[in-house]
Amino acid sequence: MLTRPRQATAEEATGLWPAVRAERIFDLPAQFYDYREAGPWRVRVSGRGEASVLGRWREHLDVLAIRGAWCSSRHVSAFIRDAKSLARAHELRRVLSPLLPLEMLGPYRREGLAVCQRIVAIQGHPRGVMYSQAPLGVHFRGGRAEDLDALAQLDAQCFDDFWRYGPSEVRELYSTERLVVAEDDEGQLIGYTLATVSRGAATLGRLAVASGVRRAGLGRALVAEVARWADSTGAETISLCTQEENTAARRLYASAGLVEVRDVYGFAMGGVPEKG
Repeated sequence: MLTRPRQATAEEATGLWPAVRAERIFDLPAQFYDYREAGPWRVRVSGRGEASVLGRWREHLDVLAIRGAWCSSRHVSAFIRDAKSLARAHELRRVLSPLLPLEMLGPYRREGLAVCQRIVAIQGHPRGVMYSQAPLGVHFRGGRAEDLDALAQLDAQCFDDFWRYGPSEVRELYSTERLVVAEDDEGQLIGYTLATVSRGAATLGRLAVASGVRRAGLGRALVAEVARWADSTGAETISLCTQEENTAARRLYASAGLVEVRDVYGFAMGGVPEKG
């Protein structure tokens, strides 16, 4: 019988690091250990050594995300119930599954979570991404701390509530990921990317282009810029995810030379009942 998940000790969290790294939840062990130190309740283990990592999905939403879960399918329900209990204790009203292939979301759906996002994974080799220049009057540069407020505003214009980042999340990502911004002749920020490389694999974590300048080649040029950087680091792959319904983004990545993975992934989300 599975014992109820509990807060992991520091030693148990250290032992969990290889699994966390494999799922790319954090790139460096120090990031994970600092994360646990700031909120020890977010790293959970069971008596069988199974585990999960939790965290708020977005600062403006009442959603507790299961960022990763390492357990057999028959024990997933215990970690979902544990997450719901913790969400209620922290005044959050919904629980979100990890991003998983749709066929693996069965245990989450049985616990009352419903698929809320269908995601397509896209990948390729950095050298396979087609070269593209920035549109006339636009230049790229490394992001700076003074850009972050404007970037948070741009992000809110480009993404809906589920996906957009809040100001503190933009600041945190700036400290851990490579930020490149697109700027027009008037100094206005009109696009940006966030990317990382880990163990020879590059990830394009964010691509945002202001609505008024879309379909002019800026998005494709930003993808090409990230690919050139990824290649310079020796990365053998570049990958990203986008919503299945975002046909414009999917066409953009296909035109750049990237290929969709056959499997469709998804998030499942459900409400947290009142105690009792």
